[in-house]
Amino acid sequence: MTLGLKRGTVALVPHETAWEVEAARTIEKLKGILGNAAVDMRHVGSTAIPAICAKPIVDIAVAVRSFADINEKQAELEAQGFYRRSWNDEGQELFACGSHYDGTGDRQTHFIHMVLADSAEWRNYLNFRDYLNAFPKEAKAYEALKLSLAAANPEDAGREKYTSGKHDFIRQTLRKALVWSLLGKTMHVIVDRPVGYRHVTGGSTITYPLNHGYLPGILSGDGETLDVYLLGVSEPVQEAEARIIGIVHRKNDAEDKLIGATDGRSYTREEMSTAVQFQEQFFDTVIQTTEDDDREWTELG
Repeated sequence: MTLGLKRGTVALVPHETAWEVEAARTIEKLKGILGNAAVDMRHVGSTAIPAICAKPIVDIAVAVRSFADINEKQAELEAQGFYRRSWNDEGQELFACGSHYDGTGDRQTHFIHMVLADSAEWRNYLNFRDYLNAFPKEAKAYEALKLSLAAANPEDAGREKYTSGKHDFIRQTLRKALVWSLLGKTMHVIVDRPVGYRHVTGGSTITYPLNHGYLPGILSGDGETLDVYLLGVSEPVQEAEARIIGIVHRKNDAEDKLIGATDGRSYTREEMSTAVQFQEQFFDTVIQTTEDDDREWTELG
């Protein structure tokens, strides 16, 4: 098995099934150390995407109840070869494995990302992996970008140029992966603009013909809570349970919106488009549904 890279170098190798075995072994070892402090653990990152080349470093995301619990486990973690690293991110604690950290060599083999359970960071790790595994064309676009960056930066202190070069692709993919991950799920929606709500913008008044709400605790690409258009209920409501049946992807805006059905009906793309036209007429949008194929998702901006 190819495992580990010299710190400060960038190299990609074809996927190896042994990485899955190593990830499972590492997860079992972490479970033995963390116990109830951890809620869930998953193999993430490029070594968890079989269709593409990857740096031979295994990434594990660990959902924890609190960072205080991890602090209490630090001595045991380091005794078992998981070393805490400085990390400029309040949303996670980073641990790493390899001879570079225990002083016997120069290799980095594993990164362990401790994040809070149900946090955006946890969702991002899983959504990114699952989305690229579901859409091979997207995965291959990511691989092509990484190969180009690796060729340009084989020696890269901290892999900063390599990482920064992936930033825009990852950000855009996470945006698409978030809304995709919610398709078909039933979600609780808080309504902030009920039927009849009047919104004044640019000297014009828009009267809402449907209920508009948001998913509490889930942020969209603009940093605000993810919005939902509600179909299937004609009177004003304060909240609702809705099955997510569509995505309004705005090509010229930082956010996407969801379309939810409260009545169990199936709606055509044309019906969805007509229902949200009162507001989406001001944007360059495309409606995405569960029926769209890999080509259509890849073409999203």
